Amino acid sequence: MSGLAPFREGLVLRDLVPWLSVFPDPATWSVRMRRASLTLPPADAELVRTELEPLLRPYGETREGYCWGPEAA
Repeated sequence: MSGLAPFREGLVLRDLVPWLSVFPDPATWSVRMRRASLTLPPADAELVRTELEPLLRPYGETREGYCWGPEAA
């Protein structure tokens, strides 16, 4: 893991669906996401990586934002 996007500030995959070949029918993309695993073709993986990298922050700076519940208090 090279970084972590701040909680609720990550990549919105839905916005990339029209450009991802792994979803041939954008209208039914969420059905494919319900599979146990989804292998991205290399071009799709590169697009996701390109869009995600600017959002990443060091793990130590962002991990606490993912804690909630009694232990986070």
